[in-house]
Amino acid sequence: MTIALPPALSQLVERLVHTGRYADEGEVVREALRVLEHQEFDESPALEAALLEGVHSPHRAYDASTLDRIRQAARA
Repeated sequence: MTIALPPALSQLVERLVHTGRYADEGEVVREALRVLEHQEFDESPALEAALLEGVHSPHRAYDASTLDRIRQAARA
């Protein structure tokens, strides 16, 4: 597989290899993909806690104001 990166990302990969933390460019890309996979597919502890709280909360009818109320609470 061949991957073309814009100059800024190529420089980032080169800097990371230069630090000695990664052996080569492929190792940097593999680590980046592992992080992306974790972000995309693993539930965060905060999300899990919110889901569990919702499961154990009394049922409330969903209406147009529900999402607004949740957003306001999240900003507080």
